[in-house]
Amino acid sequence: MTTGPWRHIQPPLRRELPFVVLELALLVVLLHANAPEVWFWFAALLVLLLWRSLAWRGRWLDQGNTSGSTTD
Repeated sequence: MTTGPWRHIQPPLRRELPFVVLELALLVVLLHANAPEVWFWFAALLVLLLWRSLAWRGRWLDQGNTSGSTTD
């Protein structure tokens, strides 16, 4: 059994938690960036969000395909 402060969080969310923290940190940096840096940090945040959403969608689709149902 899992112990610690994160024991009530489901395993998929626990796996995504470091990325959520990183995305929030990038958002804070973006909000405090100077004008030339804004586009760089905005692009970095968008790339990270796109990458994680595609990975999440892929896992979600794989989980749906392995449900054990067959269409014979």
